[in-house]
Amino acid sequence: MSMKIHRPKSFSAQAGFSLLELVIAVAIMTIVLTAIFKGVNVVVQRSQAEQTKIDLVQEGRDFVDEFERDLHQAGYPNCRMVATALSPGVNCPADQVTAPPNFYVAKNHFVAAGLVSVSNTQVVFEGAVDGGGTVFSVAYQLVDSAGNYPPSGTCPCRIQRSQVAKDPTDSTLPTNQTKAFSRELENVVNSGVPGNDAGGNPLPYGNGLNIAGNTAWGQSDTAYYAAISSFKDYPVFQAYDQFGNLVPLPQDLTTTQGAAKLNCGPASIDCIKTIRITVNLLSNQVTGVDLQTKIRPVVTLVGDARLVNNY
Repeated sequence: MSMKIHRPKSFSAQAGFSLLELVIAVAIMTIVLTAIFKGVNVVVQRSQAEQTKIDLVQEGRDFVDEFERDLHQAGYPNCRMVATALSPGVNCPADQVTAPPNFYVAKNHFVAAGLVSVSNTQVVFEGAVDGGGTVFSVAYQLVDSAGNYPPSGTCPCRIQRSQVAKDPTDSTLPTNQTKAFSRELENVVNSGVPGNDAGGNPLPYGNGLNIAGNTAWGQSDTAYYAAISSFKDYPVFQAYDQFGNLVPLPQDLTTTQGAAKLNCGPASIDCIKTIRITVNLLSNQVTGVDLQTKIRPVVTLVGDARLVNNY
């Protein structure tokens, strides 16, 4: 009777991976996963930077659009549409330079005087901006990082918006109407007040405030972000006549020349017909830094508001 004796297999035939093989496999997996996670991290960082730019554009675009809508209503309803005890007949334009009755027309709360004052850092006007019959005094102005107007410190600055119903007692001139600022656009870094050249011609940009702070590597924000001079030196507000020429600023209703520039008449040849708003926005220095490049994204928005009631 034969018997088969089952001998156990050798230990080496049953062995798995060797320690060296495991070390090599782990090293390869580590390298691959490191590359994957690094790529994912870059994508996330780039996505955050692009989202910051989108947020900047959206915030700035909403503000610029509102500015354009408001100015489209400047001068409505005008003095040609209204006849009251304070504006008998047709007494236009509603300025505060000439003797009464135009002086009284300017105070009349049923009449929008149109443009009241325009400078590179402030625009004040009157109009029924809410679509109803109430005339409002509306102001947009640039203040520095400390809230000063005129801006004199550093940027990032803010553009503030005020909307107040015109004095119903008919006793306040357009330039003296109250202001109550309730909305603002932050992180504006252009603040130029260029003035004129030696020949008296308006310059496109210049004299912008410095930008506070430093980059992640120690360079001043002014030196880095203002490498292109127009970035911080470009004015927020500019005015153009019907031929597209720059109108020298500031202008307001307290002078005969200013009244002629702000309110067009039949003989006007260089009055203001368009106001341009330009905002260069710099993202927040804490939450808006691009984690990949260590710089703050910037965007530029421009809006042109045609004065449809200024004729």
